[in-house]
Amino acid sequence: MKESVIFEDLEKIAGQHAIRITTANLKKHAYYIKSGLCRVRGEYRIILDRHLHLSEKIDVLIDALQHFSVETVALDPTLRRLLEKKTRAGQPALFDSGMMEESVITEAGPPQ
Repeated sequence: MKESVIFEDLEKIAGQHAIRITTANLKKHAYYIKSGLCRVRGEYRIILDRHLHLSEKIDVLIDALQHFSVETVALDPTLRRLLEKKTRAGQPALFDSGMMEESVITEAGPPQ
């Protein structure tokens, strides 16, 4: 599969889970912000740094979407393998598609 097709499919899956994807310039801030999954005003969002290469954006989406169940979503077999790599390693999906967890899943570190 082409990277652009994988990215579009991942965006669709995020939409099915009511996850909004936002692209922003994360390097303009004085503090370090990393792309990833978070909650803003009760809604899940995946924030992508606009400076990331397409393959890096795909990795961020895959990491974020692995926290949600994709069992009921019709997926290309290649895409399903990408999304289930952590669940096969014994780490089950943390959230059901309709479940809104209270914790924020994001990573931040010191300025670089």
